[in-house]
Amino acid sequence: MPKNANQKAKLLHLLRILWNDTDAEHRLTVPQLLKRLESKGIVAERKSIYSDLKVLEEEFDLDILPITRDRKGCALASRIFEVPEIGMLMDMVQSSRFLTAEKAAQLTDKLSRQLSRHQAARLKRQIWVTGGVAKAENQRIYYTLDQLSEAINNDHQVSYQYMEWTLDKGRCPRHGGRRYLVSPWALIFQDDNYYLVAYDAQEERIKHYRIDRIEAAREEMQLPREGRQAFEEAHPSTYARRMFGMYGGREERVTLHCSAQLLNALRDRFGTEVQVLPDPDRRGFTARVLVAVSPQFFAWVFGFGQEMEILSPTSVRQEYLQQLRNTLEPYRRSRTETAEKRNVQ
Repeated sequence: MPKNANQKAKLLHLLRILWNDTDAEHRLTVPQLLKRLESKGIVAERKSIYSDLKVLEEEFDLDILPITRDRKGCALASRIFEVPEIGMLMDMVQSSRFLTAEKAAQLTDKLSRQLSRHQAARLKRQIWVTGGVAKAENQRIYYTLDQLSEAINNDHQVSYQYMEWTLDKGRCPRHGGRRYLVSPWALIFQDDNYYLVAYDAQEERIKHYRIDRIEAAREEMQLPREGRQAFEEAHPSTYARRMFGMYGGREERVTLHCSAQLLNALRDRFGTEVQVLPDPDRRGFTARVLVAVSPQFFAWVFGFGQEMEILSPTSVRQEYLQQLRNTLEPYRRSRTETAEKRNVQ
């Protein structure tokens, strides 16, 4: 067999050809494989192809469809990810607000490389994103995630600037550019955004921050993390569930009365471990849940109309009533002004 400088790379080139150009529906014959290798400057014999395919199958556990008697050829039949799995991941990438448009395109391209070119082309034609997705603008978000993850692994505090939008200055650092200093404990993906869950020693409590608003993050290697007990007491596995829209608020154990058809909604929000007490007539139920009391929590309750009622504590019930009054006030004012104009006319 002729020897040349590319001979040692023959197996890798063969794998790449199979990976890119074949699948269960698209095969390549041995003559086609030989021709493609030749285009790479690799001259091979027919027998060596059979040997190489056997090595890929037996030594590297690749699912190689064998050369068929009807000479349809061989193919790489399956991969790490199946086509529907890659499609699902592509949909998540394209619809994510957390990613910039440029990063979403890069990730989609990388995911498509896990398939044959035939499968990738078919899948890309099937991707539809409903509506205009507001993509993130912070290109450094990947690096920020990596820095925060490293600080968590190394048990160090982090400092950073936290950005906000203002009418006068546009996007600018909050508090005049003062650096926040916190102990990072977890990274949470919720409501299409990544959040840092951290302990604020100054306020002595667990807080969360949008990662796409974090700038100039720095691991403070001389400062060990604080607040382990506070983090564990915050029940990190359920933290995001009770932070409606990841907006903060004081935590309260709230009793809700719901109609029977809201059981799925309650379980979806708080998990299946939430215990409910059915009414005697089974038309409704009562549940006690731990929530962060905030306007977003009230908006969630309001969305169910008469099907959900806050029973206790009284303070939260009164806050909700006041929130409803405040919401109605501009409309009452508008109606009064309209009536006054009519009287004047």
